[in-house]
Amino acid sequence: MSLHCRWRFHACWAFTETDPGSINMRLCILEADTPAPDLLGIAGTYADMFVNWLQPSLPEAEFFRVSAHLGDLPGAVGDHDGYLITGSLFSAYQDLPWIHELKAFVRRAFDNAIPIGGVCFGHQLMAEAMGGQVALCNRGWAVGKTEYQTSPDGAERFGQEAINALSFHRDQIVSLPAAATPLAGNSHCPWAALAYGDQAFSVQFHPEFSSDYMAALIHRDPDGTILPEQAALALKDMTHESNDVMSRAFAQLFRDGCRK
Repeated sequence: MSLHCRWRFHACWAFTETDPGSINMRLCILEADTPAPDLLGIAGTYADMFVNWLQPSLPEAEFFRVSAHLGDLPGAVGDHDGYLITGSLFSAYQDLPWIHELKAFVRRAFDNAIPIGGVCFGHQLMAEAMGGQVALCNRGWAVGKTEYQTSPDGAERFGQEAINALSFHRDQIVSLPAAATPLAGNSHCPWAALAYGDQAFSVQFHPEFSSDYMAALIHRDPDGTILPEQAALALKDMTHESNDVMSRAFAQLFRDGCRK
């Protein structure tokens, strides 16, 4: 990937593969963490993964990134046309200044009708920012290939009755925000995909992860709490459907938001 970097707004890097003349959308990735050093060589940073996953479906976008977990945010929500919040090993309910600041930023984006997308931690943080609640799941981890059933709204959005995706989480939404519409879930995680009108969309699973990265993450077992038999079962079969359905859904969110 060709990488063009320049300082903009609070250490905000830009990177794009598109012809500058074709760019008509500025999206900022709010990084909520960074992969462990031994994992960076697999797929780069979380922002790198988001760009590699989303850019083929959104070639008109120029991507920026900000290290939200280091207390860095754009100076104003209007600095970009849309925002994406990454995953993280932090919890959305932790009492940390940067998490409170990121929730406040999400609420300002909602108030200004700026589209927002979130994945895993981003999914959870958006829910908390909008009045929902996130907690440690009493059923333990969800790791590896996972099937989710779509709701009628989800089936209309995704064009299918089930989604097979890679998951890696122990926290999850336990109380739904009033403004959220469920799109997909299962018995372990009922609210794995949510829409907030046509302005925001988030998923608990990881469409940006490759099978290689997921396998390395399971092997690493960040806090040593994944059951060995669960890890072995997940590693046995990492085959999942293409992430194109999700990339197109996120791309449509930002296209629709930019037309307003």
